[in-house]
Amino acid sequence: MNKLLSLLLLVSSSLFAQDFISDAEFENNIAKGITVVEFWAEWNKGNECTYLTELNDCQVYKIDVLKYSNIQKKYLVFSLPTLIIFENGKEITRFAADITFKLPIEKKGVQKEIDELIFNKFQ
Repeated sequence: MNKLLSLLLLVSSSLFAQDFISDAEFENNIAKGITVVEFWAEWNKGNECTYLTELNDCQVYKIDVLKYSNIQKKYLVFSLPTLIIFENGKEITRFAADITFKLPIEKKGVQKEIDELIFNKFQ
């Protein structure tokens, strides 16, 4: 029974885990559809965005700017965390942390941006 419980915990945690991407994968992963990327660093783990895996109709990734500062520089990310919503590789909007290193937006606001992108495709 312990093995079964361990397997269930492992599977369920991987379903809700945010995938980290490297700089080599970055452009490919944002190229198609709607993608939300959290620019992140271990030193600010306490302020990471915990609701991203709950967003609908998008891909979600995290990139560690300490490992891949070239991506941080390319996208002019100055505060952590920063969320950027891409559509087919193009930056649509971003949400940057405030002076306390916390995001000023909640899940509902990010989902609203995603929903508007989808809605606009049908107009």
